[in-house]
Amino acid sequence: MKKLLILLPFLLASCTELMYVKVEQMLPPEIMPEWGTRSVGVVNNFSRNNVVVVNEEASIYPCDPDSMIEEIALSFADAGIMDRVVVLDSVIYPANGVSSHKLSQEEVNALCDYLDVSLLYSLEYACVAVNWGTASIGRPMNAYLCSRFYTPDTDSLSGTAILDKKVVESWAYDTAQARQIMPEVPYLLAQQAIVPYLPAWKERERVFYHNRLSYELREARVYVAEDNWEAAAQQWRVLAQSKLRMCRFIAAYNMALYYEMTDDIDQAIASLDLAKELTMRYPKKGGEPTQVIDPDYVNHYREVLIERRKEIERINSFWQR
Repeated sequence: MKKLLILLPFLLASCTELMYVKVEQMLPPEIMPEWGTRSVGVVNNFSRNNVVVVNEEASIYPCDPDSMIEEIALSFADAGIMDRVVVLDSVIYPANGVSSHKLSQEEVNALCDYLDVSLLYSLEYACVAVNWGTASIGRPMNAYLCSRFYTPDTDSLSGTAILDKKVVESWAYDTAQARQIMPEVPYLLAQQAIVPYLPAWKERERVFYHNRLSYELREARVYVAEDNWEAAAQQWRVLAQSKLRMCRFIAAYNMALYYEMTDDIDQAIASLDLAKELTMRYPKKGGEPTQVIDPDYVNHYREVLIERRKEIERINSFWQR
């Protein structure tokens, strides 16, 4: 019996494996306006004469700037992330310009004061590119959008983003068809224009420990597959009472995942710290501790959770603006 007890930890370790699970998490906006920003001015920094080369092997068709800023303003309003949306429909970009004009801080302050807004959304250009490829093999069309955002009284914040939005493909594209689709482009691009300003959901991969020899871990695996984290955590809590170090380590690591799923990041990190301690064996009579369990996954997951905590703080800040 004593020999069996000695071999059990090694058997348990040899049968332990990592299971992967997909989780959906809300991410903060790519562009995070300052706290208190509840009004935006959508301004036209677009020139009809501005030739933008986004694809050297394509014909470029600029969109109508008036239609673009109107649709973008409507997108901001419909999303409900701003209490007030103002449109400046006059062209502030020089009419004969041929390159994008980045607003100076003085221009930003003056425009924000004039429009009584706390954020400027500046439309730089929007266009459609139709490839020159042979008509017989198709000429795909792509729509492009470039914009910046600015805040007053601080250094200008550049948020340039070029969005490649494929609108339509055709096997026999010509100039007439390109111009025919143009009225639809502002609406399609405007839907994408405010995406960087909104929280978004993203699928991420996480891992947890499993061992087919453990009843608790087998049950927990079923509950994880059913997205029943409370039931899975109950099994891991039972496992945490085991006399075997490997079982307590697995329970501590897996409980970190449970706490992350319930947005208790501080507790998740504390659970990982416990798991990290269990990777070491400390001699009763002193001496150097021995590494008995590989800590790499613990260390990596801890770094991931620190970043996740920052994301949650930014999300909370966004909703409290």
